[in-house]
Amino acid sequence: MRLYQSIAAGIAVVLSATPLVAGEAAELTQKINAISEEALGYPEAVKAVTKLSQMNADAIPEVLAAMKQDRPVAANWLRGAVEAIADKARQEGTPIANETLIEFIETKTHAPKSRSVAYHLLKQQDEEAAKKLVPGFENDASLELRLLAVDRLMEDAKAKVKDEQKEEAIAIYQQALTATRNAHQASLIADALKELEVEVDTTEHFGFLKNWHVIAAFEFAKGDGFDAVYPPEKEIDLEASYPGKLIDEIPAPAKWQPLQLGSGEKRVDFNKAFAPVKEVVGYAVTTFDSDEAQEVELRWGSPNATKVWVNGELVASDKVYHAGDNFDQYTAKAKLKPGENTILVKLVQNEQTQSWTNVWHFELRVCDHLGTAIADAKP
Repeated sequence: MRLYQSIAAGIAVVLSATPLVAGEAAELTQKINAISEEALGYPEAVKAVTKLSQMNADAIPEVLAAMKQDRPVAANWLRGAVEAIADKARQEGTPIANETLIEFIETKTHAPKSRSVAYHLLKQQDEEAAKKLVPGFENDASLELRLLAVDRLMEDAKAKVKDEQKEEAIAIYQQALTATRNAHQASLIADALKELEVEVDTTEHFGFLKNWHVIAAFEFAKGDGFDAVYPPEKEIDLEASYPGKLIDEIPAPAKWQPLQLGSGEKRVDFNKAFAPVKEVVGYAVTTFDSDEAQEVELRWGSPNATKVWVNGELVASDKVYHAGDNFDQYTAKAKLKPGENTILVKLVQNEQTQSWTNVWHFELRVCDHLGTAIADAKP
């Protein structure tokens, strides 16, 4: 954010310069896209974005099209340049045509982020024209745009409730729930449906995995336990037992035990399954059946350090302790084979003793790149 603010400030001082033609934007956007997360390439990017900000409104589609989902830092810089161009054009009475922005927004091959920026530009100069597009965002690849469509549906449903049209309200809320990929929206929709006597399990909607086996406790070993290779990383034998850490709360040997979550539950809680202890390592394993070979995303959250394997292949390693526990906190791509796939999670509790660190849990789901739940193919 500081980089974005500093470059935006720099843009403001050069807006009186002679505009460049749009065709010159390609080389400049390439220099901005070359900037790294560590801000390498900063001087070249500063010069490039300053020059971009001098262009006329005709350059906006080309700059927007250069925004890439996998380069969020560069995308913020490009957004700053686009907004500077648009502001200058509006002040000069030569704004970009609504039709040009609408065409860009409706071209689904453009990056979701760039289409969202184009929408907000359109809204700034013609709010009514922007509003007319919102219903079409219900299943959009841009989650920012989809959020707007779901909000619109929720408002429509509220109006139906106010008019005492219960069945119509339920149908619209259910339509909104199907469309949303946002945890907060889903919670609001579920609460609204409950008021209408319709129960919704948002954990089912987001596809959190519920049928696990868990085992504990292995030795934390002053932090070395995170990288230590304990037996569950070598084999998955649910009938086996292993020497565990000698603590009164969790008697050795370490054995697998089933853990099945109920309706509305998503958290695999080792404190409940075993005991609230510190300086320990545990594992959870489940199987997930895929009806085809496919690439998916695993998304999970945990206040503890985690490692995740799919079919024996390590897909993520996050040695982070007590830094929050957010929805879709971590993401990893994984390849599933047809049929049964094994997902193994290593969950490490460290030595901190503050009361707020006495948590040992995770939640995990399987989805596509938009966060749409992929259902387990088991009958």
